[in-house]
Amino acid sequence: MKTVKTRLLGLIALIALTSNFVMAQSDTKIRYTASAELFINDTPLDGQTKLKELIANLGEPSKKVDYPNGETSYFYEEIGIVFFTKDGIVKGLGINFNWDGDEKFPEKTFTGTLNLGDSEIEKETKSESIAAIKSIEFICPIPIMCASKDREAKINCAVAFKDEKLTQVAFIIN
Repeated sequence: MKTVKTRLLGLIALIALTSNFVMAQSDTKIRYTASAELFINDTPLDGQTKLKELIANLGEPSKKVDYPNGETSYFYEEIGIVFFTKDGIVKGLGINFNWDGDEKFPEKTFTGTLNLGDSEIEKETKSESIAAIKSIEFICPIPIMCASKDREAKINCAVAFKDEKLTQVAFIIN
């Protein structure tokens, strides 16, 4: 009888933990403001953000890839994001919407909410919509790429398209 109760309690605990983990993933909120500030779940990302702060916020990454140049990417495949780091400091954030085969990005579609200024970005977003954002000036020099215009900003944003579909949004932290 005790064994059955223990197993039942263990199963209930596992279900509760799993549902909390899934809820946290679907509630991921990323904001890029008009003043070129970047937040994930209200945690600021800047040139000083350490990887351990993100792990405390999001949990352990699903995959880690080390590159010969000393950079390391930490994938959160289930959420559809990747962090680019150097020496334990976050240098960039990549968000996948419609995977185009780029192995430096997760294959799965971003499950949270992304706001660029006052505009919510979704997988159906077109380059014209990015160029029309009023609070952040974007330039779209070619149909497959838009970028925040202020090159002096501490954090820049690039948005990529393939076959008119939004593929990736990347933030480069200077």
